[in-house]
Amino acid sequence: MTKRTSWTWFSAELHRFWRTELEFRVGGDSAFLALHDSVRSDGETTIDGGSRSTRTDLRDRLTFAPIGSSVQGWNRFEGGTSSVFAVHLTPPNSVVDVDGISKMPPSLYFENDNIKATLRKLQGVVDGSGINDHAYAETLGLLLLWELRHAADTGRSRPNRVRGGLTARQLRLVQEFVDAQIASEISISDLAGVAGLSPYHFIRAFKEAVGLPPYQYVLSERIRRAKRLLSTRGLSLGDVALAVGFSDTPQLNRVFRKFVGVTPTVFRRETGSGLP
Repeated sequence: MTKRTSWTWFSAELHRFWRTELEFRVGGDSAFLALHDSVRSDGETTIDGGSRSTRTDLRDRLTFAPIGSSVQGWNRFEGGTSSVFAVHLTPPNSVVDVDGISKMPPSLYFENDNIKATLRKLQGVVDGSGINDHAYAETLGLLLLWELRHAADTGRSRPNRVRGGLTARQLRLVQEFVDAQIASEISISDLAGVAGLSPYHFIRAFKEAVGLPPYQYVLSERIRRAKRLLSTRGLSLGDVALAVGFSDTPQLNRVFRKFVGVTPTVFRRETGSGLP
């Protein structure tokens, strides 16, 4: 079973499989990052025909191959459910220094708690258990880029700060854009373009200025608008969801409860507006 989702400059796929034997080859035009959850009875994995591993217990292990490299090999699984969550990264220069990504060394079955935690959040977006929001997913993709660079450079303990965050004008333009586009999909690239910054630097500058990551701010604005619309008797929950940029009622329910603590239906009843 495979689930795939794509965004502007990266994609992710979750593969689940049972008793099987398979050959694989991935990589090339994109950087490849994978989180493994499997125990193979036999197999071999190599990167560019060089670094080689016959490790059997791959649970919670990570693999990274930079742009231009490839991972290949074969696995035999004889019991239980196995999975691999893979991300393919093709960031343009406007997002991050692509040369920096391509020069990162390949690494086979390594451990890194920060990268693993971010991958699991992104896996939740793909399998439906997490927040399905474009800005949230794009933020996770950018975070993976920084964490990979940080892991490759142990001397860098924290990213360079954008001095002063956003200017008052930049912040006002971003807030006005979010307000005007609240019913539409809003990406980090959109917001960064409004501020005149690269997405990579915009996330840090915005958080410094507002105290929230931009995706969290967008979600909070969607919920703030939803609370106001829920007082309108003529609107169904589906109408409210679409009006504030959610794909359907279940997504509105999930995010609303996360922010407010109750479902939209309970909120509507407790505020006395009633259902249409």
